[in-house]
Amino acid sequence: MTRNRKVRSSQATRSKETFLASLDKQVSRRDFMKAGLAVGTVAGASVLATGGRSSLQALQAAQTSQPAVKTDPFALLPVTINVNGASQSLLVEPRDTLANILRDNLGLTGTKMACNRMHCGACTVLVDGVPHESCQYLALWADGKNVTTIEAGLYAVALKSKVPPDPVISALQNAWVQQDGGQCAFCSPGNIMAATYLLRNNQNPTVDDVKAALSGNLCRCGNYLNIIASVQLAAKNLGGS
Repeated sequence: MTRNRKVRSSQATRSKETFLASLDKQVSRRDFMKAGLAVGTVAGASVLATGGRSSLQALQAAQTSQPAVKTDPFALLPVTINVNGASQSLLVEPRDTLANILRDNLGLTGTKMACNRMHCGACTVLVDGVPHESCQYLALWADGKNVTTIEAGLYAVALKSKVPPDPVISALQNAWVQQDGGQCAFCSPGNIMAATYLLRNNQNPTVDDVKAALSGNLCRCGNYLNIIASVQLAAKNLGGS
């Protein structure tokens, strides 16, 4: 019995010594990390040696390339607009509206600014013959186009325009006076410009035609009956039935 205990004790001692020896041979975490970094360095060097480019190198190359050119979003830009028959070369900001340019740069204040949201039609002008609310129409969009304002009518004489007064606008202005088309008259320029488009395309408009053509133009005074009568009188004076 005693001899067996001594044998088992001796075997346990040898097992412990073997386990401790194996621990001494294991690699520590620090040594493992050092070895990993060394392998990565060697691998990177091999990529460079073979002429390859890693994604990191591509990113670094992009960062060291020429920086993007910064532009001023409010820098003045040149435009040329034919306004009432006269060519106008202007420098405008990208945010400038046609209404602002007409009023502030060219002094054509007949175009009125009211809602500034395309709701009332007071700022209506003709761009290439088509009505547009100039409060939201960018001046850049009018580059190279023909713009007609209320000043192209009888007021063109006072402005000493090289182009004779527009006959349709002039007829509407005269009819507006005769039929009291305007009370405060703030909406009159926009209404007349919208009516100009109507009479250029329809010489004999009905009451419904006039209502449809001026449906985007508001009159705060509520003078709609006289406005319709003014348009009908202008159509008659222009040769309509």
